[in-house]
Amino acid sequence: MIFSALVGVWSIAFMISWPKEKTDVWKPEFRLVANCANKETCGFAYQDLADAKAKGLYTSLTPAEPAGDVQEEHNWLKWKIENGIFEVKASSWHFQTTIRYTVENDMPILLDYQDVDVTRSFYYGIAAALFSMLGLYLRKLRG
Repeated sequence: MIFSALVGVWSIAFMISWPKEKTDVWKPEFRLVANCANKETCGFAYQDLADAKAKGLYTSLTPAEPAGDVQEEHNWLKWKIENGIFEVKASSWHFQTTIRYTVENDMPILLDYQDVDVTRSFYYGIAAALFSMLGLYLRKLRG
């Protein structure tokens, strides 16, 4: 029971502390939020943005609401806008990608991103929980 709790705590700690990449280079699979032609908020991959604009699938890269979420076919897309900075999180069971960007002249400008490999953080959590259990056991022997 204690081991399971430690795995959970350590896994979440690794996910929270996963490093952010400060770059302006977009990966093609990054998801952005947009105000779709039907006045609802939807998401598009960065690589599909130009085609979607040409086909009239979205009207603006600024959603109508400052925060919200959309369930897509393979993941959840959550966003919030504070001081003109968009923070969009695409997540599923095996990944979590958070990007921060601004929109200038209807073009997104990437500030940074965090691409968490949930499986790897879970494995790191198991290893850290084993070391924690070892430490608890040694402390019990000592005292």
